[in-house]
Amino acid sequence: MLSRITALLLCCSAPFAVVAQCGDPYTPVAGIQGEQDASPLAGQSVVVEGVVTLDSRSKDGLSGFYMQASDEDVDDSSRTSEAVFVHTKRAGGQVGHRVRIKGQVKEYYGLTEVTRLSSLMDCGAAALPAPVMLSFPLPGASRLESLEAMRVRFSAPLTVVDVHDLGRFGVVALAATDQWQKDNSEDSTMAGNAITRILLDDASNRQNPDGANWLGGQFRADRLVRAGSQLESVSGILDFRYKAWRIQPDRPPVVVDRNPRPAAPRAPVDGSLRVASFNVLNFFNGDGKGGGFPTARGADNRQELLRQQAKLVSALQQLKADVVGLMELENDGSGPESAIAELTQALGAPWTFVYTGNRVGRDAIQVGIIYRADRVTPVGDAVILNDGPFARFSRPPVVQRFRAQTSDFSFRVMVNHFKSRSCRNAEGDNSDQHDGEGCYAPARRDAARSLVNWLASASPREATLLLGDLNSYAGESPLTILAAGGYRQPMQGSNPSHYTYRFFGVKGSLDYVLADTASASRLTGVGVWHINADEPPMLDYNLEHHPEGRADRLYQAAPWRSSDHDPIYVDINTGP
Repeated sequence: MLSRITALLLCCSAPFAVVAQCGDPYTPVAGIQGEQDASPLAGQSVVVEGVVTLDSRSKDGLSGFYMQASDEDVDDSSRTSEAVFVHTKRAGGQVGHRVRIKGQVKEYYGLTEVTRLSSLMDCGAAALPAPVMLSFPLPGASRLESLEAMRVRFSAPLTVVDVHDLGRFGVVALAATDQWQKDNSEDSTMAGNAITRILLDDASNRQNPDGANWLGGQFRADRLVRAGSQLESVSGILDFRYKAWRIQPDRPPVVVDRNPRPAAPRAPVDGSLRVASFNVLNFFNGDGKGGGFPTARGADNRQELLRQQAKLVSALQQLKADVVGLMELENDGSGPESAIAELTQALGAPWTFVYTGNRVGRDAIQVGIIYRADRVTPVGDAVILNDGPFARFSRPPVVQRFRAQTSDFSFRVMVNHFKSRSCRNAEGDNSDQHDGEGCYAPARRDAARSLVNWLASASPREATLLLGDLNSYAGESPLTILAAGGYRQPMQGSNPSHYTYRFFGVKGSLDYVLADTASASRLTGVGVWHINADEPPMLDYNLEHHPEGRADRLYQAAPWRSSDHDPIYVDINTGP
């Protein structure tokens, strides 16, 4: 016995000589979609009727509209979608009206659509089909395919987990809750996120938009959402474009929590010093004389550099630290025209920096140390570890002893930047072993062992803080090696907000201040200041990828999005 949809296809899918009138025989929408990923009618001409549910034929729109079968036309198969995208600029019909069209069925990069319309007839007002209720985790791909182009609504508030493309395409990623990097499971975590998140789009093909319809129009610095924000009443059309499932909203969601920006940390208690780690995202100052742009990384010109510098100065001053280890400085040494010298000069008195001579290692970037000369005094010269794993992969660490100016307490700071997880040029054991630790894991392990061995032989033995961007998540082998050597995370297990970075929206920590036993017993405070990882990149210093006027409208000489990593700090008691 033929199913209802098969009978309808046999009856009604043959090409029509004329479109005739509304209500005359037509191919059901479910017949166009079929029960597989691709339409069984691809390449054929069809006449179809349905209700317009979202219209995106405006300038910069998606060049079409979505139509869905009326409730009375729904077939009896749960494997077929009842809606389809109609690719056309032809006028006629509107949301809430039934239309009759004639066109050709096409598969466009995984999206079933009707295109090349020869006729579009408005059949009058009609009730919108009821939305299908969704919740996370989403069903598998085959089930989502059966809902393609249909009206959907999420039954619970959703969390914004990724804002990277908000400024470029008006898009954010949503999930049931914020997503955390699991210990030792980067590969499995990222694979799993395909079904635990969905994109919220803006029903537009615009790049670098001036605003997003779901955020109330034009972007404003005080109206953007940070990652971690919560939205409720998320509804619209379930769409598939650019290899990702997304919602094209039919109304703006309600922003119930924008993940408010945290206040600056309080100053350390009396008798304590603050030591911080901050990856400053490629602070390059050209030739140090106002020219020399563009450089290998960072700002493209002097104007961008000054915008970047103002944000970093604001962040560093409000961090209230006394010693800061910096990563991703231009590797141009520490002379008067170096990047570290210019940043320190911009901070003003009493800030200065640790002298490290000329270039530190062979990488384009180096680590450095800045400090307040009214709070600490360097003891001896800096030590730079240039051999072993630091001769080729990880950036050479810089080690400096300091003495508090209010006591005889001295301590050692070691600043690091381990090899990144990027797989560029990775070979052999340094390629991805699919154990969750990414590429160049052996290089990071070797770096950790070298640090432990060097510190074990260092003289004098005193309180030591090992800090920096270790490009390793908590629980991975470099952290395990360092912990076995006596350098542990004071925040681990005690502060659930310990994250400094978002990788494709998944948050975790790559940055650390690790304490040995002598320093751990003196800690009076620990913290991460979330000023960067949750912020949309369009708020940074860059001037590209902005429509006219947007970069200046959104820019603030403030700490927000001064980098892509959050600074992390500890306070250490300097008393007896």
